[in-house]
Amino acid sequence: MHINHSDIDTYFQPLIQCHWHVGRVRAAARDVEILTFDKLFRFKNFETTLKFFNELAEISLNENHHAHYACDYARIYVSVYTHAAYRNTQAESGQWISELIPGLTLRDVCFAIRAERLHQKYLAEGLAITLVPFENGRLQDWSIERLKLRYPPRQPGVMYGATDRA
Repeated sequence: MHINHSDIDTYFQPLIQCHWHVGRVRAAARDVEILTFDKLFRFKNFETTLKFFNELAEISLNENHHAHYACDYARIYVSVYTHAAYRNTQAESGQWISELIPGLTLRDVCFAIRAERLHQKYLAEGLAITLVPFENGRLQDWSIERLKLRYPPRQPGVMYGATDRA
């Protein structure tokens, strides 16, 4: 299931303070914007980058949830979203329909939290570098705005959980 509005402050805001940000991929079925949760990790050398990448791969295998990675000498860019996320909506007939719409789920949040904890360990050991992204404040504001637009407060006709029919 997709995240809900209350997850933004609970989970996303703290990660955004650690320089995670919202990205986006192509429009999905019915022109729904697909949001991603992304971060650029930087390291002191190639060996450390590879070690971190391998530990990220372990997280992916353990979570059975695989992010998109781009890796070069001392950087790894991570982008995560759930390809098989379902959202329940109520049809005009009153019947609940589960639609496959890629997007952000708590699985993405769990992956980001574990990746961030791993990165914090590397920072504490002096192996990683923190560089504040250019125009970081604007990026943080834009990220929260996109999340709130895509995942607004509860709406009639949308089921947010297995038994929760708002």
